[in-house]
Amino acid sequence: MDYILNNLHFIVTHVPIALLIFSFVFDLIALIFRKRDWHSAGMLCLIVGALGAVAAVLTGPSPWRNPLVVPHELYARLTMFLAVVLAIIRVGLLIWKKLELGRNPIYLIGALAAVILVSYTGHLGGQMVHRPMTGAPGSGPGAGTGPGQGAGQGPGPGASGVGAPLAANGQASAK
Repeated sequence: MDYILNNLHFIVTHVPIALLIFSFVFDLIALIFRKRDWHSAGMLCLIVGALGAVAAVLTGPSPWRNPLVVPHELYARLTMFLAVVLAIIRVGLLIWKKLELGRNPIYLIGALAAVILVSYTGHLGGQMVHRPMTGAPGSGPGAGTGPGQGAGQGPGPGASGVGAPLAANGQASAK
């Protein structure tokens, strides 16, 4: 149970990424093919995606873990704010005015902005968690000291020879 609570952000973070993108895609499909039901799917994805964005922001990592957390958190909050505002306006207009906002060009521009924000936020989060893939020799798993997982742990197995033990000076020892 502790594992789930400690990693809750990494579990819920994919909900807004997927659903805000699909909300926009469903509304575009509904507009192009004149399928009204697809607007309902878009609105449902928007609502759940906005709630997921709130959950992702509330469970986010603390800034001391990585310097990229600060811009990641800024864009996450902007994404959350925009998604919640879009959801409130869209549901509100549907309830009070019986107006489906999914085909409105101004709404679609706002939804596209949410897609761009959530994509960039996810990109920053991915940079914090995953090492860059350079393709250079010795840059395989555990070999780099990039900003991702294992940062500062030094070269991993394979960086100085396959499984070669390291001496006190950090060089591979000869057996």
